[in-house]
Amino acid sequence: MKTTLMGAACAGALAAASLAAPTTAQAAAVTLTGWAFGGGGTVASSTGGASSLSGYRGAAGGFAGSLSGAGALDTQQLVTYCIELEESFGFSATPMQGYSVVDAASYFAQRRLANPLRPDGAQVAERLGQLFTWVQGDATRVDSAIESTALQLAVWNIVYDSDWSLFNAGGRYSDNSKHAPVAEAMLAGAAGTGSRLDVFALVRNGSQDFIVTTQRVPAPGTLALAALALGAALALRRR
Repeated sequence: MKTTLMGAACAGALAAASLAAPTTAQAAAVTLTGWAFGGGGTVASSTGGASSLSGYRGAAGGFAGSLSGAGALDTQQLVTYCIELEESFGFSATPMQGYSVVDAASYFAQRRLANPLRPDGAQVAERLGQLFTWVQGDATRVDSAIESTALQLAVWNIVYDSDWSLFNAGGRYSDNSKHAPVAEAMLAGAAGTGSRLDVFALVRNGSQDFIVTTQRVPAPGTLALAALALGAALALRRR
């Protein structure tokens, strides 16, 4: 049975991936067959003008499925979360075709062009990287429906707001559900974490967009400096 969900029932994507950065794919297919952590918790979110919606009341949480046609991001064990409050999708064994892979900084920069109330694109991409780096630092941080719902709230706060808090009355995203304190703790942990991930959006017009991540590959210059440092250390040891 196909269940139609508001985009707000998603959360930003956590995908295992290789160290190689994916190339832009124009024919990726996303298949989402159900909740990744047993169900979605009920949330009560408001966007304060940063979205075309005044708010969302409904279920939210991570989803399980697969991704194909996206190069290095392809996986049969995808756990993904949505980006948008404005779009929808449905659970189904039938793949959702026609997705493109776009780097998150570019994707969120375009969203800001469409609505200047949204935060800076590069900032959103980096903060999502920090959030998912924190999540991946301990497998127990998100392994239940409650934590998965809270992670969605944390993602939305980063996507629609420029602060690290759901409780900031002057912010552009907030939530007053029972999951908000857990999301607040996640954001606090992420704020003090350096990102080790590159973030990408799976994009299709007229449908929900999703987030995937890959391990960040050090720049060639950084690798060269590390190699020089290692060589110097070995030389000192030989002396």
